[in-house]
Amino acid sequence: MKNKSIVYLLISLLIVLGATGFVNAEDDEIVELWYMGWAWPGDQPQEPRLEAFMEAHPNIVVTYEFVDAGEFNDRITALAAAGTLPDVLWVMDNNLYVANGWVADITDYLNNDPTFDEALFWGNSLDPMYIHERYFGLPFQLQASFLVANLDVLNYFGLRLPPPTWTWDDLWNFCQRLNRPAQNYYGMEDPWMFWAFMPAAFHSDCTWDGLTTDGTRLLMDDPGVIEALKTAIKWERENSAVSIGLADGTILTPWDHPAFVDAYGNVSPWMQNKAAFHVGWSWSLSWWTDNYESEWDIIPYPVGPVRQATPLIVDHMGISPTTKHPDEAFAFLRWMSYDAEGWADRMQVEVPCPYSMPTVDVPEAWELYFANENVPKGMRDIYETLDGGIVDPNRYVPELGYVWDNIVTPARDQLRLGAASFEDIFPVALEQANNYLQEARAKMDAALDKAIGK
Repeated sequence: MKNKSIVYLLISLLIVLGATGFVNAEDDEIVELWYMGWAWPGDQPQEPRLEAFMEAHPNIVVTYEFVDAGEFNDRITALAAAGTLPDVLWVMDNNLYVANGWVADITDYLNNDPTFDEALFWGNSLDPMYIHERYFGLPFQLQASFLVANLDVLNYFGLRLPPPTWTWDDLWNFCQRLNRPAQNYYGMEDPWMFWAFMPAAFHSDCTWDGLTTDGTRLLMDDPGVIEALKTAIKWERENSAVSIGLADGTILTPWDHPAFVDAYGNVSPWMQNKAAFHVGWSWSLSWWTDNYESEWDIIPYPVGPVRQATPLIVDHMGISPTTKHPDEAFAFLRWMSYDAEGWADRMQVEVPCPYSMPTVDVPEAWELYFANENVPKGMRDIYETLDGGIVDPNRYVPELGYVWDNIVTPARDQLRLGAASFEDIFPVALEQANNYLQEARAKMDAALDKAIGK
């Protein structure tokens, strides 16, 4: 991410000079675009974004249609069969959408846009829609995970928030200082997601769940990954509030265990000022602003033996091959994805807190984001880790959901209950999982080759 300020100075100049030239702003013809996604209007209202875009592009009218995420693929399938896909659409499964021809190749648009720069995007967030050296969509929403610190709990124990460069050992020891089982105080509330997030800090070619970055195999036979996964289980069983519910090995849902319910009822220990840290996501900032009574801040996940890896969820958007207005559709996609002025507008109109962080390193937009009174000051520390961010692989690795649900999770559950050791159960699960992943990848590659060529 070097020389970004210079790059964006050039971008701003090009915009002022009209160098992008995808849409004739002087054209009086009104173009209507149909835009579809699964953002529930009550949680992620699209209207502020759309109004800002339409103010900047008065000849384009964008109408948003909400479809529930559970029904989205079926709806797109039906529309594709009828030849009436939306002009612009969210992408639920990148491989499926490309193989089925539901999103158009936008590579030429990007090659002809001097403001497009791959280096401006965070981590590997461009990769899911970059297939066979062609682009079929772009990131337009970015979410980061981190730890949310209850500062009232830390103050109660006379402690301060650690530095953002802390290590996983620091976190473990810090939480040990806070644990008071007799009074139901714990440093960590529920470290369930550590299993997914820790391996990337212990191995340089690792994304979520111990999976290689390219999604071809699980690395649960690598010493570093094994150490991370064993430690994640140890967190759950020995160093968190949910340890109360897992200790006797009788139930997989520790929040439902009678001992946990007796200690906390049906209210989060963190929200009762009984736990110092819990896992959080940036999409919840607005909800926390309205509902958290404790003083709080956020801190990045710790540094591991290899790196500090921040988990990212990225939503991608594409243009349908059936749109009658490809230039205008691309102008909207561009504005939502990497346009400097678009992100600056979004940071000001999405309230009480922007639902998405900027998908690119746009200095002006990020300063507006940080200036929002509902964005915690620790977000600047999260920002510093985004170049090393690791994108959720579930939308771009074929059949990963099946492998997780039917092979990995049942084996992991035996570890969580203390019913088996890692060495007893995971070698067999690993072989099954990797065989399934490789077969699924081969089938999808064949489908992609048929759809777009090798």
